[in-house]
Amino acid sequence: MRLSALTIGVLVLLAGSLLAQDDGFPILRGPYLGQRLPGTTPEIFAPGVISTPAHEFSCCFSPDEKEFYFTRNVAELNEKVIMVTRLRGGVWSAPAVVPFVENQFSFEPMVTPDNKRLYFMSGRPIPGQSGPPMNMLYVEREGDGWSVLNNPGAPFNPAKTMSVSFTSTGTIYTTDISRGPGRESIAVIRPVDGKYKEMKRLGTPINSSTQNMYPCIAPDESYVIYISRKPSEKISEALTISYKNSDGSWDEPQTVDIGMNAGLPFVSPDGKYLFFTGGERGKSDIYWVSATFIEELRPKESE
Repeated sequence: MRLSALTIGVLVLLAGSLLAQDDGFPILRGPYLGQRLPGTTPEIFAPGVISTPAHEFSCCFSPDEKEFYFTRNVAELNEKVIMVTRLRGGVWSAPAVVPFVENQFSFEPMVTPDNKRLYFMSGRPIPGQSGPPMNMLYVEREGDGWSVLNNPGAPFNPAKTMSVSFTSTGTIYTTDISRGPGRESIAVIRPVDGKYKEMKRLGTPINSSTQNMYPCIAPDESYVIYISRKPSEKISEALTISYKNSDGSWDEPQTVDIGMNAGLPFVSPDGKYLFFTGGERGKSDIYWVSATFIEELRPKESE
């Protein structure tokens, strides 16, 4: 029996459709996994795809916005691990565990501005470490994958820092955890001759409360968004922003009213949306909201 070109074309399309259905993952195209864009009220990001009944938290896009990394508690592994979905051929892939974590406890991924490294927190101990294993590691991009694990050493490890955010020139803002739980603070690590050597805690007004953590620094270092813990208040984990003055000092921090607790803020590479962790502890999801508040809250220059 001879088939017309039209019939063959229809059969090919049907086969592709069936394969997509068998795979069980929706076809997602376009920026932000093809999701409807949020306004000024936070919305769960990619429900059923990224945010599921499992515990998801800590996320980032790669600078070219073609990869989205996040952490999920994977029941089959009984572990929290970093996952990724990639934009390939115009379609986002089903989220999968990144191979370099080897199914071990890993979280808080962050890709560097040049798209060449990915830093993350790991539950792996490092040689000679005493106390709970909680260290910063990184991998380097190699073709379409990543290298073996690397230990950046001091001042990151052992167990000195948690979560990183980069300016466009490579300066790192991080959470200083060296003084132990309950005394976390925002710190900065500036490159010297291409190397990170010294961590300095920011002074007041940034670190004026008990716990300040998870900084998200502007590419030009003009603002920093972070989480300030205020146990006595209704919003106990408040999204907070401070702007840098022309003399290098920081302006009085402002609470960003999003109506809910927040953690691990990340501003999309295009500066349009804020992603954060929200929801019940241990059952959280990834949320996103318009980042227009960044300019709305920015202090006006005195005339």
